[in-house]
Amino acid sequence: MKLNVIEVKENPLLKRKEIRYLIEFDNDTSPSRETIREVIARNYKADHSLVIVDKNLQITGSHSMEGYSKIYNNKEAAMLYEPDYELIRNKLKEKEVKN
Repeated sequence: MKLNVIEVKENPLLKRKEIRYLIEFDNDTSPSRETIREVIARNYKADHSLVIVDKNLQITGSHSMEGYSKIYNNKEAAMLYEPDYELIRNKLKEKEVKN
């Protein structure tokens, strides 16, 4: 899997780094959200738990996808600014079960 960064933008107000990228992959299945988090964390030397993968769009007919992710400075900022469904998708928060 190859990560091509299109744009990196610092957002000091929300205490995060915003990344737009293109991922090229060789195998038949597209990479999971967890795999993309690991690759971004490794490339930016960030803590895995501070990376939020917002969206990934598969490019039709090719082995590539466009994406948008955020790397927060700390977990408190991520918990404050991200909606609950994003925190649950990225495994930073557990889904509440109603009885």
